[in-house]
Amino acid sequence: MAQGSAGQGGAGRLLCLIPAVYFLAIAAYALLHPDQFSSGLPRFLRYVAAPGALALVLAAAAFLLPAAARLMTGLTTVSVLAALFLFEAWLTLRYLPAQAAMLDQGGAPGDSSPYQRSLPPAYTFKALNGELGTERLAQAVLEGTPGAPVYLCGRKDGPVIYQAGRFGFRNPAAGSARQQQASLLLLGDSFAEGMCLPDGEDLASRLRLHFPGLVNTGSRGAGPLYELAVLGRYGPVLKPQRTVMAFFAGNDWTNLEREAALPWLAEALEEGARFGPPGRPARQAGVEQVLRGWWQQSGPALLEYASRQKILRNFLALQKTAAVFGLHYPQAAQPMPLYDAVLQRAAEITAQWEGELVVVFIPMVERFHGLLRHDFVHDPLRRAVQAAAAEAGLQVIDLTEGFEASPDPRALYAPDAHFSAAGAELAAQIIAREMGAGTDKAARQGKGNRP
Repeated sequence: MAQGSAGQGGAGRLLCLIPAVYFLAIAAYALLHPDQFSSGLPRFLRYVAAPGALALVLAAAAFLLPAAARLMTGLTTVSVLAALFLFEAWLTLRYLPAQAAMLDQGGAPGDSSPYQRSLPPAYTFKALNGELGTERLAQAVLEGTPGAPVYLCGRKDGPVIYQAGRFGFRNPAAGSARQQQASLLLLGDSFAEGMCLPDGEDLASRLRLHFPGLVNTGSRGAGPLYELAVLGRYGPVLKPQRTVMAFFAGNDWTNLEREAALPWLAEALEEGARFGPPGRPARQAGVEQVLRGWWQQSGPALLEYASRQKILRNFLALQKTAAVFGLHYPQAAQPMPLYDAVLQRAAEITAQWEGELVVVFIPMVERFHGLLRHDFVHDPLRRAVQAAAAEAGLQVIDLTEGFEASPDPRALYAPDAHFSAAGAELAAQIIAREMGAGTDKAARQGKGNRP
């Protein structure tokens, strides 16, 4: 009898200590990455205090409870944790196919050679410049190959492909004429490029219904500093009446931090910077060689993306399960004076032709997930962007409230977390309304952004 009780007690202790170690590891990871997970009271409570308290309670149960109670506590806790991991696995398996379709160029129909003059889905122009050894902004490749077909992603109903316009971006052939003044220049990342949306359904196409002279320069992976470089190169050529700089809450803060570490891109902030001419004839041979190599290795691209997105870490942290309950908080947005400098510099550039610069804030889909409201952990970044724009004297069009007023905000996003067709349409409507499309306000020229 004593032996049975001892065995029962030992098993119970082990079952209590396993989840205790798990929760302790979560708290320790958060403490080791304070800028991301433990700065501010909400994140400290969520990622340090709560799991730390659970670890202490379970550790105490492992040594203080009677054998039978200890076993019951351990069994219950391990069973609940196992169920949560099974649920997390199911959510992850639902999520991964959308990411694989977005990234895997191996899904291109037949021979991929027609697409080898453009970026594979998993790569960016910043990565291309890294491979080319770019040292100066004037030499940087910021655009695609005009006229080349671009493979965006694979969908159940077939691949999404567009033909790059004259400047190598996603535009109709006639929309990027070199000497034509644009009514609106769109700067942004994959949301502006229209990731996984066919022509006519993407944000730029929807906006073009309100602004026929729109020129889109959106490209995947672009952050604020990269967009500034694009503005400096193409703005003086196109002289748009208005320029829209899209800011995505999901990664633009991180993108900006990484872009600042690229010396050639940091040049964009300098007064008198040489942005370089549109096009890339001098580097075309080197560009095509790198692109061909990338197209021949789809597997490494997917593995690199999985590593960059920290899929394993997020799985172990039960991130998607926490999001269902409204308990997944985004990384804390640290102060970023560099963003203020980017907007100030962008305003100076557009002032050269008395153009107007507008910032559009795009919320991440995670804001609209969960049983519990958690706006309070998303709003600091909104306020930081609004404050930076106000300091530069710029208008901000925040899509958040318009999306929240939608019957189902999550339907505005596709499974890959980019805009769905409905999301792109609503975003275009909000932007057009706030910019006064179709009114005298839209028709005016020469307003600029003056202090």
